[in-house]
Amino acid sequence: MINENIAKFRAYRSKKLERIGKSLVKVGITADHITSLSFISGIAAMYFLFENYYLFAFFAILHLTGDALDGVVARLHKPTRYGKYFDLLSDSIVTFLALIKVGFYVQDFYPFIAAGLFLTALAINLRSGLQAPMFFMRTASLAVLLVATNPFFPFTKILLTAGYLVAGGVSLYSLAKQLQWFMSKR
Repeated sequence: MINENIAKFRAYRSKKLERIGKSLVKVGITADHITSLSFISGIAAMYFLFENYYLFAFFAILHLTGDALDGVVARLHKPTRYGKYFDLLSDSIVTFLALIKVGFYVQDFYPFIAAGLFLTALAINLRSGLQAPMFFMRTASLAVLLVATNPFFPFTKILLTAGYLVAGGVSLYSLAKQLQWFMSKR
């Protein structure tokens, strides 16, 4: 059911962004160019996380917008195997950095455990040629961070704690599904 809803959302997003994607393809901008911009924006967002909310929000939204557009452009032009890995690693590095930065902010070791679980699941997914199941949480993580770090939000630490606990649980669930997937292959 989750994958079905994600597929519906992607189709809706692609339809809404298709005109912009076609314009970008016309001027020679590739999906890899957009992924690069998205990655740099994601790194900038993580740099400003807990330092400057408005710059964090600007770069986080730019990162998410670039990530939405790169897939549209890839489908309009032609996706490459390299591009799929580049997009995945770009998003995953931003997720990993968010968990690490939250760990330092809340002065707790659990976000580091969640980051380690996430990296382990990612490594398995990459090793399997992107075949092993994995649940990604970058968009949800950035949404939580946009709310939790808002200067007017009074429950920052509570929401951050809930966020990294959910991230750890999602990563653990990914590992369980990957183990199940590998066992079914034998």
